Amino acid sequence: MVFGKTIQLFLVDGDPNGRWICELSNWTGVAYKIPRNRVKESESRAELSSPGVYFLFGRDDINDRPLIYIGEAENAIVRLKQHLDKKDNWYEVIVFISKDSNLNKAHIKYLENRFYSIAINCNRYSIDNPTVPTKSSISESEQATLDEFIHNTKILVNALGHKAFEPFTDKTSAANDNKIFYISVGDGKAKCVQTSDGFVLLKGSCIHDKSTKSLRPGIRKKVEESRTNGKIVNDILREDTLFPNSSYAAQFAVGYSVSGPQQWKTTDGKTLKSFETGD
Repeated sequence: MVFGKTIQLFLVDGDPNGRWICELSNWTGVAYKIPRNRVKESESRAELSSPGVYFLFGRDDINDRPLIYIGEAENAIVRLKQHLDKKDNWYEVIVFISKDSNLNKAHIKYLENRFYSIAINCNRYSIDNPTVPTKSSISESEQATLDEFIHNTKILVNALGHKAFEPFTDKTSAANDNKIFYISVGDGKAKCVQTSDGFVLLKGSCIHDKSTKSLRPGIRKKVEESRTNGKIVNDILREDTLFPNSSYAAQFAVGYSVSGPQQWKTTDGKTLKSFETGD
């Protein structure tokens, strides 16, 4: 059963571009969203001297992707000040601490490792960590408590504008709801699901071996890059890929200009357009 959540936001500086404190109903964790240019003035907040896990957000210009660094610290604000000196590729940090001060070194090391693994599996952001964080050994009861901490942290990070820990799509749920759409590509098919982010072309989809002149240059470039970097191997897509609309996803797959709403269809032949409009 899914339950509603209440999120409380406090604009510390009275400015949406400043610092935020974010809390979730019935949870002792608290998030501090701090722009890089407000880190130093946050030294006066005693609670930020607590142990915590934090996420530095930036941009990977080489790969044209958002960037995340996942870290932990026994004194969060001291570590963030160090990052001001040593790292210049981030613009914002979200720090999580516990209001009841029950996080210790083993806990935050466990959290750091788990968030790193989740971000790697979701594959939405480039990961700035040079090595895999060490996973600490904790008791079964501690793990249960921290897994709840992870669940709630993911909710708040998403609500604060970052989807680093959210998979592109829940394919099992989509399949059960008969929401997978298909389009013919040569002797095979491509498959796609609609999400809150756009349209996800699913791993295993067939991709046409050549792009025609009618294909938009931007999409043609994306196909070529995907073949070069191994995302397409032997005309098969190797990972879920997000597109802003259904036509872009369809054209990427078939290699020519086509209308996504008209050409994507369910197994019973219902078009995406009919599915959306209820016709």
